[in-house]
Amino acid sequence: MNIFLAFAFRDVDKPLVSYIDRLLASQFVQSKTGENLGGEMLTPVVQKRIEDSDALIALLTKRDQLVSGGWTTHTWVKDELAWARGKGKPAIALIEEGVAIDGMFQPHEYIPLQRENPLEAILRLAETVAGWQQDARRSIKVQLAPEDIAAKLGEGEIPCRHRLWQKGKFTDWKEVIPVPETGGTFIYIDGVREDQLIQIRVEEPGKIWQSPATSQWMMIQLKAGGTNK
Repeated sequence: MNIFLAFAFRDVDKPLVSYIDRLLASQFVQSKTGENLGGEMLTPVVQKRIEDSDALIALLTKRDQLVSGGWTTHTWVKDELAWARGKGKPAIALIEEGVAIDGMFQPHEYIPLQRENPLEAILRLAETVAGWQQDARRSIKVQLAPEDIAAKLGEGEIPCRHRLWQKGKFTDWKEVIPVPETGGTFIYIDGVREDQLIQIRVEEPGKIWQSPATSQWMMIQLKAGGTNK
């Protein structure tokens, strides 16, 4: 599993980053960062690095003090977090105590962090990463229908793609290889979380077949929905 670690490249945050790196290494997780790829910017290269990761952890620490007494945080780290969520990636924010979040996060979307006593936050992060790893190991078997299209897919005559839906957002389409088996043609989709829906798209000359976003553990029925220009 690869996780993108979004944080401000400041000396004061290095100990916190080190704790997270050690945690990820202990769970055999590879970490990526945006270091040396533009600094305080969400560049296309950083976007691509996030898209190629399986999940994202954002470290939102104090930056500038507000008149109200709270603190701002790092805009580009928030941008990296938003980009990951927009792509349907699992993501969690560690938010330092005192940072003003103004209702930006639901309780399950962040972990409170005390800089002087980070143990509780690191333990909760470990539980989150373990859950991501468990989801990443899940493989969903989907049977395709109708039979005539499924047979063409099984013979490799036409391409098949899938995407996932969660919380009103779709992931990007991904190619998937149909497998002809006894009883029908199936596809295997890895890393599907229990709360995600699955959509399948098949394109043949002159016609597009596409399923609705469908709950797991069901046969997926493809329907003609347009022309392939």
